Amino acid sequence: MGRIRIKKKDAVIPFRETMAYRMIFAAASLIVFVIALFFVVRSVSTNLTMAVATGAVAMAAAYGIFYNLDRLREAKVPKRTLNRMRRH
Repeated sequence: MGRIRIKKKDAVIPFRETMAYRMIFAAASLIVFVIALFFVVRSVSTNLTMAVATGAVAMAAAYGIFYNLDRLREAKVPKRTLNRMRRH
């Protein structure tokens, strides 16, 4: 039997700085945006107060989408994941 090689561990990246974190928030904001847009369209003719409130939620969700997509450019990807993506 040969010697067991010890692999060097990559530097640990905090989850809040990873691409997955930003993608989760962008997807969640997209889902909230679609649901709020549905409620805005449904309640425009019946309840103006609810339409305005859900419109504000939709605007906040749209801001969240663009904010997280902008921050996605600065997100870090672990070196091991990059190497795995290059192989396939």
